[in-house]
Amino acid sequence: MSITNEEELRKGRRNYDQERDKSKFADYIQLHTINGKVITRVDEKKILQEGLTQFGLNLREAQGILLSVASEREIALVSHIEHHIEIYLQQVAKGSKVARSDFNKAVFLYRKLTKESISDVNIRSRIKQMIEQQGWTGRRRILMLGSKRWFKKI
Repeated sequence: MSITNEEELRKGRRNYDQERDKSKFADYIQLHTINGKVITRVDEKKILQEGLTQFGLNLREAQGILLSVASEREIALVSHIEHHIEIYLQQVAKGSKVARSDFNKAVFLYRKLTKESISDVNIRSRIKQMIEQQGWTGRRRILMLGSKRWFKKI
C-alpha cells in the first residue's frame, strides 16, 4: 500500500469518525430534550460544553447541530426568545421607560414562544431583569399622577 493510499484511508476514517460524533451529539441533544419544550440558557451552555469536550466538536458545529435539532423537534431556545423580547422592548420603550401594557405584551409573547412551559412569575421576573439591565424602568400609568408600583411589585 502506498503512502497516498494510507493517507486517503486515514482521511476517510477521520471523516467517518467526525460524522459519527456529530450524529451522536444530535442524539444526545434529543435525549436531553425528550421531556421538555424549552432549552434554558443553563441547559444550552451545558449541551454546548458537552459538544466541545465529549464529542470533539468546535463551537460553531455544536451550535449548528443544537439549532438543527431544536428546529426539527420544535424546541424553543430561551437565548433566542430573550433576544426577540429584547428587540421588542427596544422598539416600544419611550425614552428609558416601558409601559405596563407593553410589558404585558412582552410577557404574553415570551409565554407563547416558550410554549407556556415557564411560569408567569419567572417570565415577569426575567423580563424585569432585562429591562433593568438596559437601565430602563416602568412607566407611570397616567403622566405625573400615576404610579410605577406595578413595576416594583414584580
